Amino acid sequence: MKNASTAPLSYVYDGREAIGHVLWRGKLGHEAFDREEHSLGMFETAPEAANAVFRAAESAEGADEH
Repeated sequence: MKNASTAPLSYVYDGREAIGHVLWRGKLGHEAFDREEHSLGMFETAPEAANAVFRAAESAEGADEH
C-alpha cells in the first residue's frame, strides 16, 4: 500500500470564500498565511495552521466592523 503524503499547498475556506492557505514546509512543519499572504507562523500540524488562518480572518472581520 502506498503512503499518502501531505499536499504542499492547501487553501482554507470559510464557506465559499478562501480566507488563506497553508504550505507544507517538510520537516519545519506547516506555515499559515492569511488572505493578504502574510505569514501567520509555523505550526506542527496542518489543522493547527488552518485554525490560525480562521483566527486571523475573525480578527480581521472584527477590525472591519469598527
